[in-house]
Amino acid sequence: MDRIKVTAHLLAPLVTGGGYMTLDGLLAALLFDRLQDVDAAHAAVPIRQTDGLFHASAAIMEATRERVAFIAALRPDHGIDPDLILKNKHGQLHRKFDTSLTNVMNSYALLTAPTVTWYAEGDPERIRQLVEPIEFIGKRRASGFGRVARWDIEPDDLDGIEGPFGEPLRPVPVDRFSGDKSHPVVDAAWRPAYWNPLHRTACYAPT
Repeated sequence: MDRIKVTAHLLAPLVTGGGYMTLDGLLAALLFDRLQDVDAAHAAVPIRQTDGLFHASAAIMEATRERVAFIAALRPDHGIDPDLILKNKHGQLHRKFDTSLTNVMNSYALLTAPTVTWYAEGDPERIRQLVEPIEFIGKRRASGFGRVARWDIEPDDLDGIEGPFGEPLRPVPVDRFSGDKSHPVVDAAWRPAYWNPLHRTACYAPT
Protein backbone atom coordinates (compact mmCIF):
# COMPACT_ATOMS: atom_id res chain seq x y z
CA MET A 1 0.00 0.00 0.00
CA ASP A 2 1.31 3.47 -0.97
CA ARG A 3 0.54 6.88 0.46
CA ILE A 4 -1.05 8.96 -2.27
CA LYS A 5 -2.92 12.16 -3.08
CA VAL A 6 -5.97 11.84 -5.33
CA THR A 7 -7.21 15.00 -7.05
CA ALA A 8 -10.35 15.58 -9.10
CA HIS A 9 -10.15 18.68 -11.33
CA LEU A 10 -13.65 20.14 -11.62
CA LEU A 11 -15.41 21.78 -14.55
CA ALA A 12 -18.59 22.62 -12.62
CA PRO A 13 -19.61 23.43 -9.03
CA LEU A 14 -20.17 20.51 -6.69
CA VAL A 15 -23.49 19.87 -4.95
CA THR A 16 -23.37 18.05 -1.62
CA GLY A 17 -25.98 16.86 0.81
CA GLY A 18 -23.68 17.11 3.81
CA GLY A 19 -21.27 14.57 5.23
CA TYR A 20 -17.54 14.27 4.68
CA MET A 21 -17.37 12.57 1.26
CA THR A 22 -14.50 10.24 2.14
CA LEU A 23 -12.48 8.57 -0.60
CA ASP A 24 -13.35 5.10 0.71
CA GLY A 25 -17.05 6.05 0.60
CA LEU A 26 -16.73 7.17 -3.01
CA LEU A 27 -14.94 3.96 -4.02
CA ALA A 28 -17.36 1.76 -2.06
CA ALA A 29 -20.30 3.34 -3.91
CA LEU A 30 -18.63 2.55 -7.25
CA LEU A 31 -17.95 -1.02 -6.23
CA PHE A 32 -21.46 -1.52 -4.90
CA ASP A 33 -22.86 -0.62 -8.34
CA ARG A 34 -20.83 -3.52 -9.72
CA LEU A 35 -21.10 -6.06 -6.93
CA GLN A 36 -24.58 -5.28 -5.55
CA ASP A 37 -23.42 -6.38 -2.10
CA VAL A 38 -22.57 -3.86 0.63
CA ASP A 39 -20.11 -6.03 2.55
CA ALA A 40 -18.36 -7.21 -0.61
CA ALA A 41 -18.06 -3.61 -1.86
CA HIS A 42 -16.46 -2.43 1.39
CA ALA A 43 -14.08 -5.41 1.44
CA ALA A 44 -13.00 -4.66 -2.15
CA VAL A 45 -12.05 -1.02 -1.52
CA PRO A 46 -8.29 -0.89 -2.34
CA ILE A 47 -7.42 1.23 0.69
CA ARG A 48 -5.72 0.16 3.89
CA GLN A 49 -8.02 -0.20 6.87
CA THR A 50 -7.38 -0.83 10.54
CA ASP A 51 -10.27 -2.50 12.37
CA GLY A 52 -12.79 -0.89 10.03
CA LEU A 53 -11.14 2.55 9.91
CA PHE A 54 -10.08 3.34 6.35
CA HIS A 55 -6.84 5.25 5.83
CA ALA A 56 -8.58 7.71 3.51
CA SER A 57 -9.38 11.36 4.08
CA ALA A 58 -12.55 13.32 3.65
CA ALA A 59 -12.78 15.59 0.61
CA ILE A 60 -10.57 18.66 0.92
CA MET A 61 -11.16 21.80 -1.13
CA GLU A 62 -10.85 25.56 -1.09
CA ALA A 63 -14.34 26.55 -2.13
CA THR A 64 -16.87 29.32 -2.10
CA ARG A 65 -20.02 28.06 -0.43
CA GLU A 66 -23.62 28.87 -1.36
CA ARG A 67 -27.03 27.23 -1.07
CA VAL A 68 -28.95 26.00 -4.07
CA ALA A 69 -32.54 24.77 -4.21
CA PHE A 70 -34.17 22.37 -6.64
CA ILE A 71 -37.88 21.91 -7.22
CA ALA A 72 -39.29 18.42 -7.53
CA ALA A 73 -42.81 18.15 -8.94
CA LEU A 74 -45.16 16.19 -6.71
CA ARG A 75 -48.82 15.42 -7.35
CA PRO A 76 -49.66 12.85 -4.67
CA ASP A 77 -53.44 13.14 -5.04
CA HIS A 78 -53.02 12.27 -8.73
CA GLY A 79 -50.52 9.46 -8.33
CA ILE A 80 -51.43 8.14 -4.87
CA ASP A 81 -54.74 6.95 -3.46
CA PRO A 82 -55.98 10.05 -1.55
CA ASP A 83 -57.25 7.80 1.24
CA LEU A 84 -53.63 6.98 2.08
CA ILE A 85 -52.65 10.64 2.61
CA LEU A 86 -53.00 12.26 6.02
CA LYS A 87 -55.89 14.75 6.14
CA ASN A 88 -56.15 17.99 8.08
CA LYS A 89 -58.69 18.54 10.85
CA HIS A 90 -61.35 19.37 8.24
CA GLY A 91 -60.90 16.01 6.54
CA GLN A 92 -59.23 17.57 3.51
CA LEU A 93 -55.79 17.05 2.00
CA HIS A 94 -53.16 19.23 3.64
CA ARG A 95 -52.38 22.27 1.51
CA LYS A 96 -48.89 20.85 0.85
CA PHE A 97 -50.61 18.10 -1.10
CA ASP A 98 -53.13 20.34 -2.85
CA THR A 99 -52.84 20.22 -6.65
CA SER A 100 -52.54 24.01 -6.70
CA LEU A 101 -49.25 23.64 -4.79
CA THR A 102 -47.57 20.73 -6.45
CA ASN A 103 -43.89 21.30 -5.74
CA VAL A 104 -41.39 20.28 -3.09
CA MET A 105 -38.15 22.26 -2.73
CA ASN A 106 -34.89 20.63 -1.61
CA SER A 107 -31.89 22.71 -0.54
CA TYR A 108 -28.24 21.66 -0.92
CA ALA A 109 -24.78 23.11 -0.40
CA LEU A 110 -23.20 24.36 -3.64
CA LEU A 111 -19.39 24.42 -3.58
CA THR A 112 -17.36 26.11 -6.28
CA ALA A 113 -13.75 24.93 -6.30
CA PRO A 114 -11.14 24.14 -8.95
CA THR A 115 -10.19 20.81 -7.35
CA VAL A 116 -11.21 18.26 -4.74
CA THR A 117 -8.39 16.37 -3.03
CA TRP A 118 -8.17 13.23 -0.92
CA TYR A 119 -5.20 11.63 0.86
CA ALA A 120 -5.05 7.89 1.33
CA GLU A 121 -2.93 4.81 1.82
CA GLY A 122 -3.84 2.24 -0.77
CA ASP A 123 -3.23 0.61 -4.15
CA PRO A 124 -2.69 3.55 -6.54
CA GLU A 125 -3.22 1.59 -9.76
CA ARG A 126 -6.44 -0.03 -8.58
CA ILE A 127 -7.71 3.32 -7.32
CA ARG A 128 -6.82 4.89 -10.68
CA GLN A 129 -8.81 2.22 -12.50
CA LEU A 130 -11.83 2.98 -10.35
CA VAL A 131 -11.81 6.77 -10.44
CA GLU A 132 -10.67 7.59 -13.98
CA PRO A 133 -14.04 6.64 -15.59
CA ILE A 134 -15.90 8.92 -13.11
CA GLU A 135 -17.17 11.99 -14.95
CA PHE A 136 -19.30 13.49 -12.15
CA ILE A 137 -19.17 13.48 -8.34
CA GLY A 138 -21.54 14.70 -5.63
CA LYS A 139 -25.30 15.12 -5.96
CA ARG A 140 -27.39 16.36 -8.89
CA ARG A 141 -24.92 14.84 -11.33
CA ALA A 142 -27.62 14.40 -13.97
CA SER A 143 -28.05 18.19 -13.90
CA GLY A 144 -24.36 18.69 -14.76
CA PHE A 145 -23.04 19.49 -11.29
CA GLY A 146 -19.73 18.07 -10.10
CA ARG A 147 -18.34 17.44 -13.58
CA VAL A 148 -14.75 16.17 -13.49
CA ALA A 149 -12.22 17.19 -16.16
CA ARG A 150 -9.53 14.73 -15.06
CA TRP A 151 -8.09 12.77 -12.14
CA ASP A 152 -4.52 12.93 -10.84
CA ILE A 153 -2.90 10.40 -8.49
CA GLU A 154 0.54 11.12 -7.10
CA PRO A 155 2.74 10.02 -4.18
CA ASP A 156 2.39 11.83 -0.87
CA ASP A 157 3.43 11.55 2.78
CA LEU A 158 0.02 11.66 4.50
CA ASP A 159 -1.78 8.50 5.61
CA GLY A 160 -5.32 9.80 5.10
CA ILE A 161 -6.05 9.97 8.83
CA GLU A 162 -3.88 12.78 10.21
CA GLY A 163 -2.71 15.96 8.50
CA PRO A 164 0.75 17.54 8.71
CA PHE A 165 -0.12 19.32 11.98
CA GLY A 166 -1.88 16.38 13.60
CA GLU A 167 -5.33 17.53 12.47
CA PRO A 168 -7.96 14.89 11.64
CA LEU A 169 -8.40 14.35 7.90
CA ARG A 170 -11.49 12.20 8.39
CA PRO A 171 -13.80 11.24 11.28
CA VAL A 172 -11.79 9.16 13.75
CA PRO A 173 -13.24 7.79 17.02
CA VAL A 174 -11.91 9.66 20.04
CA ASP A 175 -10.23 6.59 21.54
CA ARG A 176 -8.42 5.83 18.26
CA PHE A 177 -7.10 9.26 17.39
CA SER A 178 -3.46 10.00 18.20
CA GLY A 179 -3.18 13.48 16.67
CA ASP A 180 -3.91 16.96 17.96
CA LYS A 181 -6.77 16.55 20.44
CA SER A 182 -7.47 20.27 20.71
CA HIS A 183 -9.87 19.89 17.79
CA PRO A 184 -13.61 19.70 18.52
CA VAL A 185 -15.30 16.37 19.12
CA VAL A 186 -18.44 15.71 17.04
CA ASP A 187 -20.94 12.92 16.57
CA ALA A 188 -20.09 11.38 13.19
CA ALA A 189 -20.06 8.15 11.20
CA TRP A 190 -16.49 6.87 11.11
CA ARG A 191 -16.81 3.76 8.95
CA PRO A 192 -18.98 2.61 6.03
CA ALA A 193 -21.81 2.28 5.54
CA TYR A 194 -21.85 5.93 6.58
CA TRP A 195 -25.66 6.07 6.58
CA ASN A 196 -25.83 3.40 9.31
CA PRO A 197 -26.49 5.06 12.71
CA LEU A 198 -24.69 2.16 14.42
CA HIS A 199 -21.45 3.44 12.87
CA ARG A 200 -21.72 6.84 14.56
CA THR A 201 -19.75 7.78 17.65
CA ALA A 202 -17.81 10.65 19.22
CA CYS A 203 -15.07 11.54 16.74
CA TYR A 204 -12.39 14.02 15.98
CA ALA A 205 -13.26 15.21 12.48
CA PRO A 206 -12.28 17.83 9.89
CA THR A 207 -13.70 21.29 10.45
